[in-house]
Amino acid sequence: MTQAQVGGWRAWSVWAAGTLAFIAAMFSRTSFGVAAIPAAEQFSAPVGAMSMFVIVQAGVYAAMQIPAGAVLDRLGSRNVLAIGLGVMTAGQVVLAFATSFPLGLVARVFIGGGDALIFSSAIRLILLWFPPRKIPVLTQVTAAAGQAGQWLSAVPLVMILSNWGWTTAFLTVAASCFVGLLIAVLVVRDAPPGLVVTSRGSGGLFAGVGEVLAMPAAQLAFFIHMLAASAPIAFTFLWGFPYLTQAQGLTDAQAGSLFTVFVIASMIVGPLTGMLTRRFAARRTFLALGIVGLSAVVWTSALVWPGYAPHWLLVLLLITIGADAPASNIAFDINRSHVPAHRIGTATGVTLVGGFSAGLVVVAAIGVLLSILGGPNPSADDFRVAMSAQLVVWVYAGIMVIRKRRQLLRSLPSADE
Repeated sequence: MTQAQVGGWRAWSVWAAGTLAFIAAMFSRTSFGVAAIPAAEQFSAPVGAMSMFVIVQAGVYAAMQIPAGAVLDRLGSRNVLAIGLGVMTAGQVVLAFATSFPLGLVARVFIGGGDALIFSSAIRLILLWFPPRKIPVLTQVTAAAGQAGQWLSAVPLVMILSNWGWTTAFLTVAASCFVGLLIAVLVVRDAPPGLVVTSRGSGGLFAGVGEVLAMPAAQLAFFIHMLAASAPIAFTFLWGFPYLTQAQGLTDAQAGSLFTVFVIASMIVGPLTGMLTRRFAARRTFLALGIVGLSAVVWTSALVWPGYAPHWLLVLLLITIGADAPASNIAFDINRSHVPAHRIGTATGVTLVGGFSAGLVVVAAIGVLLSILGGPNPSADDFRVAMSAQLVVWVYAGIMVIRKRRQLLRSLPSADE
């Protein structure tokens, strides 16, 4: 592939279409998080049971990552984006009209499965359409742009839900996914003209999975993502809001404003992390370790602070958790440097499993600990103990990142990542 084959207006239009698809997916992914109380009324179920919708959706998302990557390497980004957005559209339509708890869960299975196909497809487009010097920053900008989908859930969707009800709200989400599908089909092309990277060998669909799992770079990327993505997932998907309101005594409005801090921090830190990754590519693993290390210090400080933590510390907590999300994207840059182009989809899927599986473990561990310690009404001290489950994942993942980096360096001719 020559330099003339990448970049230019065509590349930017393909990137924009892929990014819009990811924004629609994030809107779909986070839409249920603002609807727990209306959902309990819609499905005639306890509010506590609504966590099942989050766990099922995120579990399907994590379980689908490796199959999604294998499909991506076989079919290419355009087809996979269309499939993913189509499945999410169907899931949101079902959810809009569902009135039973089981049917609602089925809808979230479709939504999680379709969502699993989107981000890796968007990342693959960046890797194939742009020169290497632009890839780290564009990867971070794409991930940061996805926060616009979370904002769509937090503001416009809440307004629609309040004024026009459940069905209209989730049909709106379905419509956004369908618009993303149309744009992807019309605009996205898998690779620049003359470049063929889609694997169509005689092996089965999962023939490359074992190959990727054996790569030191893919193993390092897996644990970097586990290290950096687990806390944002556990905090924003389920336990952050209850922690801030029940353990820290904030009002719903105050907790919501802190989640806005998380979104803004992710959007600002993302491009900065991309530039630092490009500038210090040989030491990018240490950048991820440093960002997460700061989060661990702030997280621990908030947990051990006697009584309610001061507001400035909670703001700092949300800033550092927001910075963790861009740090997790360093994993994709490791893949970009060392994984063959025809295995990038599979490698991206393997990487995403790291963060989401660890995030689900933390979500479940916190829930179990709260149930054991506090039952239906956990205290602030119960939350302190339960939220410390994140520290265990950080320690384990940090040790594995250091070990896998050493293994990668031993496999390379130079001492650079």
